[in-house]
Formats: sequence, C-alpha cells, structure tokens
Amino acid sequence: MTARVTRLLLLLARFVTVRRARVPDRPSHGDPVATERLRIASELHDVVAHDLSVMTLGVGAGRVIMDKDPERARQTFREAEESGRQVLTDLKRMVALLRVDGMARAPQPRLDEMDRLLDGFRAGGLVVSFAEEGTRGTGSTLELSAYRIVEEALGNAVRYGRAREASVTLRWFPAILEVVVQDDGLPRDRLVGTWERAALFGGSVSAHARPGGFEVRVRLIRPS
Repeated sequence: MTARVTRLLLLLARFVTVRRARVPDRPSHGDPVATERLRIASELHDVVAHDLSVMTLGVGAGRVIMDKDPERARQTFREAEESGRQVLTDLKRMVALLRVDGMARAPQPRLDEMDRLLDGFRAGGLVVSFAEEGTRGTGSTLELSAYRIVEEALGNAVRYGRAREASVTLRWFPAILEVVVQDDGLPRDRLVGTWERAALFGGSVSAHARPGGFEVRVRLIRPS
C-alpha cells in the first residue's frame, strides 16, 4: 500500500508541475474560489507528504523489531495502518481540489501553534480570547483546516469588520469539531477559504450578524 500511495503522490506532484508550467502568469485578481482551492491543495500536499513519511518510518521500525519484540511491532504496524488510512483520505480530498499549484512550500501549522497566531493578532491591537472544550482529536488536515478557519475569520474581523475584540472557541464532539469565532465588528461575507475547508469535511458554515457584532460558526465532520 505504501508504494502505491507514494506513486500516487509523485503523480500528483508531476501533475502540479505540468499545470503550473501551462499557466505561469495567472493574474492575482482571478477567480477567488479557484485561488483558495489552489492554496488549500498546496497545504494538503505538504500534510500528506509528511504523514506518508511517518507511515513509512513506522513500517520500517516494525520490521526491524519484529523478531525481538513482536507486540511492539504489532502496535507499530497498527499505527502505520491508521496513518495509511488518513493519508488515503487526505489524498482524495487533495485530488478533489487540485487545479494549479503556485504556492510556496512551508511547514503547515497545527493547533499547537494557535497561541502564536492569536498573539500576532493581539500585537496588531485585537483583544482576543481562546477556549477549547472537549478532548482534542488528532488529524493534521483537520487541525490545519481549523487553524486556517480561525485565521481567516479573525483577519476578516480586523480588515473588513473593524473589530476590536474577538473570541475563539473550539468544541470537540465525538463526531464533529465546531469552530466558533465571535467579534464586535461589522457584518461581512468574505469567507471563501472557510467555505472550501468546511466542504472538505462535509461540514457547514454559519456566518451572521449578532447583537453587538458578528459570528462565524463552522462544523467539521471528524474523520472516523
């Protein structure tokens, strides 16, 4: 399975290169939905490549210790199997989005870096609080999507809503991750990236004015 996934990842990378060569000068004022899909696909590519590397290392480690510690080897193989399932799921999502990849490669953020993101907004003058309810799940793509949703919601709150205060809440339910961003800013509708990321997980987006401000509420279905 690992070899097949590796070949698929290489084919996707080759496809990306060819499409980029065919469309080298896409104007920055093009279709915002296509541009956002492009960025998301680029991020997913990095996440999948990382997870595939972890899975491959796990299989190799299990093979090495198989004779000396069979139980530990079985656990290693089980973890690699789960990683493989997640990689395949992420690949399907990436294929559905991938059009052209012109984005720079960089390590993709996880929820552990949420404090750094919020500190950046605080340094810009936004008073923002953060709360997390329930037990945090695992899944790099889900974490990346939640991080980007918060980033877009707060960015729009400052740029278009002229907000001064905001709150971010993550609620972990057994089958759903709910991301809620509330602020005291003006109404707006610039949530292209949020809609695209919610669609990746079969989720929903609710964005509307509320007494004293604006609310973005996103529900992402957690991978089984």
